[in-house]
Amino acid sequence: MPDNQDSYAFARQRARDKFNQELYEQIALHEGIETSVYKDTKGKRTIGIGFNLDEPSNRKKAEAVGLDIQDMLSGRTLSDKEIKMLYNESIKQAANDANAFLPRAGKQPPVVQKVLIDMAFNLGLTKLNKFKNMRAALLEGDYNKAADEMVNSKWYGQVGNRSKRLVKMMRSAAQ
Repeated sequence: MPDNQDSYAFARQRARDKFNQELYEQIALHEGIETSVYKDTKGKRTIGIGFNLDEPSNRKKAEAVGLDIQDMLSGRTLSDKEIKMLYNESIKQAANDANAFLPRAGKQPPVVQKVLIDMAFNLGLTKLNKFKNMRAALLEGDYNKAADEMVNSKWYGQVGNRSKRLVKMMRSAAQ
């Protein structure tokens, strides 16, 4: 039986890898990828895939992976590997925030997990927690109602195509 267990473990790992790659591509599409510092729509100095350098906790994360904040602010460009390292730090936080927002978020369909993580990446936990009616709909397993609650928010009009894509993804879980 070890071979079957190895096969199941391999299959689970492949599914996780596929999920993570799809999530990376989705968030990169929504955030964009920038090798040097730019100001985001709120004027925050950002680099990579939506990595906010004005956030003190992010500065610590960047330094923890060996990146010098002043170098980046002075115009140093990041390699693909460095962008991915910062993304990995951000996505861990977003996944934690999604799980804090919705108990057992990891038990939701994968498409719903991607929506929640993407919204957490974009909004952070404090703003995501304002989606109380969406949370209630998710707890009831009503994905169309959750999508309706996304549409019925200020966020929906602020983030352009991102919100439209995420609503479509949420609705796909209802089918």
